[in-house]
Amino acid sequence: MQTFLSLFLSSILFFFSPQLIAQQALPTLKVTVIAWGTVNWELQHIKQMQLDQKHGYNLVIDRVASLSAARIAITAGNTDFIVSDWLWASERNLKGANLRFIPFSKQIGSIIAAQGSNISSYSSLKGMRIGIAGGPLNKGWVLMRAAAKKEGVDLQQEAIIQFGAPPLLSQALKNGQLDMLATFWHYGARLEAEGYQKLYSLETIMRDLGLKSNVPMLGYLYEAKLEDQHPDLVSAFYESVKAAKAQLAVDDSAWQTLRPLMKAENDQIYQALITGYRAGIPDELNQQQIEDAVNFNKIIDDLKPYPSGLPLDPQLFHKEIR
Repeated sequence: MQTFLSLFLSSILFFFSPQLIAQQALPTLKVTVIAWGTVNWELQHIKQMQLDQKHGYNLVIDRVASLSAARIAITAGNTDFIVSDWLWASERNLKGANLRFIPFSKQIGSIIAAQGSNISSYSSLKGMRIGIAGGPLNKGWVLMRAAAKKEGVDLQQEAIIQFGAPPLLSQALKNGQLDMLATFWHYGARLEAEGYQKLYSLETIMRDLGLKSNVPMLGYLYEAKLEDQHPDLVSAFYESVKAAKAQLAVDDSAWQTLRPLMKAENDQIYQALITGYRAGIPDELNQQQIEDAVNFNKIIDDLKPYPSGLPLDPQLFHKEIR
């Protein structure tokens, strides 16, 4: 009887422990992300280090199978944040949404050449077999199309284009079925670790297009009404993200617990992924970058079959970084 009473009282004390009560009382923020995306590393670090609770909220990571599923979630109001690019957010805002953007990464992607490639200019890409990961809106592909257009080359018409999933296209490159691949940066990092050459630096392409800075393309998107109703909560999320980036930028030991999520095949790829993530950590967004974002948006709009002619609204960017 005494043992039962002790167990009962212990259970009551645990249930009403200050730590548990505090956690239950915290507001929740739900972030919906692709299950295999690199943002998982950052969010998992926030959870492991309890950076969410330290900043006064409870982070819930909702993993989905595709970017489309994440975009549907934010459109339907079923999540607080997703990670996507501000170009998509801008298009949504033109259709009546009111999305805001907090930078996640300035990594856009990688353009990798096949072994023994003799590609030397955009004009030499005519007739080449080009793989595009993720579809026609791949930012590396869009940038390359814009740069080639300046040299009078329409890659969409004058090259052989193959869209597909990143791992399948990586294998196609290895099998000699592609001459060049525009892929997500972490797949490019794996290929570079295996000896493949990065053909173009996307930073160089952006400068060739007249942009003066490296504009972060990917970010955490959220509805403006969340910030209107809970400004302190959005700021808390922003601060926890900055804290996670600051730790992951310098602390090698912090990555050890993230390694299973990274699915690095060996130590060389593991280090390449860490280096790539760190290279993508954005600085505080400045006015030059916002101006470049406006110019970049026009470049992309001009590539469309039916350009809208509408400028990017700088209000898209989170107010603490405008």
